[in-house]
Amino acid sequence: MIEEAPLRLNMLRGLGPSSALWWRQLIALAFDVLIIVIAVADTLYVLGNFYLEAPEADKWCLYYKKSLASSDKRLPRLTAWQRFQHIWVMMTFIKCAVTGFAAMAGYGVRVTLPTIHIYSRIAMGVVALVHFGYYTTQLLMAKARGENLCEKFPMLEIYSKKFIKNVFRVTMCKEPEPMGKYNVEQLFEYWSVYWGVAVLGVPGVIMLLAGNQVLGGIFWTTHTKEAVLAVTFILMVHLTYSRFRSKMFPMDQTFLTGWMPYRRAGEEHPLWAEKAAQEAEKEGQQ
Repeated sequence: MIEEAPLRLNMLRGLGPSSALWWRQLIALAFDVLIIVIAVADTLYVLGNFYLEAPEADKWCLYYKKSLASSDKRLPRLTAWQRFQHIWVMMTFIKCAVTGFAAMAGYGVRVTLPTIHIYSRIAMGVVALVHFGYYTTQLLMAKARGENLCEKFPMLEIYSKKFIKNVFRVTMCKEPEPMGKYNVEQLFEYWSVYWGVAVLGVPGVIMLLAGNQVLGGIFWTTHTKEAVLAVTFILMVHLTYSRFRSKMFPMDQTFLTGWMPYRRAGEEHPLWAEKAAQEAEKEGQQ
């Protein structure tokens, strides 16, 4: 990647914007820079989290193992539909990544791998579109009713000064300010899925209809480079932060069970925990 940068720069100097090859090289160079920046920033973020949590390693893991969590008040965090979507995207993403990179490397059957790859990304795209359509409709309806959108849709907290401030705080190994239902990493991951589906999906559909070399391979370059970026992020951040966290090693069970013990929620998501507990009490009284 770094070795190819001088060659790409020379080609950009020798060609002009009227050339499809010029745009292909520009997109490739821009993605290479983005991949390096994301890799460095994410490494600092993950290491910052490890540093902050190191004194309390295995805290919640032992809490679950000793069955203390089962006796604690349970707060519903993920619905069955949300858990299904997570598992569905996880399975289709793995299939797309394995078959896509294997086909690029020349492994496997030429017809079988692309076929599995295409159907997997269609399956991922369908659930992404359903998810986006559902929440967009809910957001528009809530806005029409005059409701507070940030309170109703906690994923919108990414568009706040607190989010940006917390990114820098954790990167500098400082305790972040309390946020709502989702922390910095979870908010960034949620919105990055839309980016990934769009940048991978749109060129993928175009190549499926018009071939890989349409417009001089611009969509091919965009698709493959975004695939590298997505896999890099999943391996370096999502798996590392969500599955190998010091406090939760080797795995956070929330994405399977859908609930979180009140004690843990109160420490990691205090604002959300208080609100969720109040809502649970109201439902119990009704």
